[in-house]
Amino acid sequence: MAAHLATERFFGAKSAGIDAVEVIASSPGPAGTTWCLTAVDSGGDTDYYQLFVDDTGADRLRDAPVATACGQLIAAGRPTGDGQLHALSDPVVPAGLSGRAISGEQSNTSLIFGDGDTDMVMVKYFRKLAPGPNPEIELLTGLSRRGCAHIAPLRGWMDTTIDGRTTVTAMVQEFARGAEDGWRTAIDRAAADTDFTGYATLLGTATGGVHRDLAAEFPTSTIDGAALAHRLVSRCRSLVGQAPVLAPYARAVEDFYRRLDGETIPVQRIHGDLHLGQTLYRDGEFLLIDFEGEPARPVAQRREPDSALRDVAGMIRSFDYAAHFHEKMTGRHQGPADPQQWFTANRDSFLDGYGPIGSPVVLDAFILDKALYEVVYEANNRPDWVSIPLDAVARLTGEK
Repeated sequence: MAAHLATERFFGAKSAGIDAVEVIASSPGPAGTTWCLTAVDSGGDTDYYQLFVDDTGADRLRDAPVATACGQLIAAGRPTGDGQLHALSDPVVPAGLSGRAISGEQSNTSLIFGDGDTDMVMVKYFRKLAPGPNPEIELLTGLSRRGCAHIAPLRGWMDTTIDGRTTVTAMVQEFARGAEDGWRTAIDRAAADTDFTGYATLLGTATGGVHRDLAAEFPTSTIDGAALAHRLVSRCRSLVGQAPVLAPYARAVEDFYRRLDGETIPVQRIHGDLHLGQTLYRDGEFLLIDFEGEPARPVAQRREPDSALRDVAGMIRSFDYAAHFHEKMTGRHQGPADPQQWFTANRDSFLDGYGPIGSPVVLDAFILDKALYEVVYEANNRPDWVSIPLDAVARLTGEK
């Protein structure tokens, strides 16, 4: 089992390797598999993974017969492993539908049930499990309760118990049949140097609608601008230490953050990892997906109230990447004749659709924070791309 697990896309500690695997719970799974809850020791840490294995220890959840059998179990009101099935719709999954896995996923495995002639549903299995409340279930339950038009409604979820704590193992949503990936839509239109501003306005409307529904459904409060500035300055110093290319901008960045002094910043539950790739376009509107939050952050932090402008900043940075994507991928000029103008037009259209943002200084502080992180990522992984976020840092700090 350990050898197979180490090769899976959803296994998150490939560089550290696997020291030990312990099966802490198991039960007969769909289509002759065994459902296993495993504790995996790797580099001094223990993580929990959900597997559906055959006799060799290989995971088979993506196999069509296993996927279809999962749907049959859920349609019958039964979970596909130990634990419980919580239904918000009846049935959670309609009976008699074949299942198939979505390709290309990294951290989870999603199964689609139905075809073009039926209502379609998606079952997303979380592979690396986090004991305790699940941010995506919390947010989608609240948004579904409010009838939010900008999500795929939640139909139910499954959970088990790890170390005495309820742990979500899977969730079921309506599937947005015929929807286009928001990132693909943006980069295709950028590559052809065609207008995207109408889409950007719709995307702003969807994001603003989700934020307003979250603010109505969950508690809100405020934070002090000086406290936020302190955290951002500390993070800036850490990021500069990881990417020396940021050093010439460090003082200007810190000076910019100190402009937050005196601000009172509303905070609420937010998406937490919003960008074009977390959206779907269908029938003249956008849906927001994947409400798990930033995967690298602890779950407890992802559940904390934050400024909605952090989500807005993430989307704005995504427009910048879309404007330059094809040029960076091909190594030659391809895309908008003026990438900066394309980015600016779509940023402004997104904000028009979103509605009032409050303080522009707060928004720019979050955009700057996101760009600093991107510089570190690109410097370590794609040095040829570092100019995209570094130019944003220079613009925001007045150094360009």
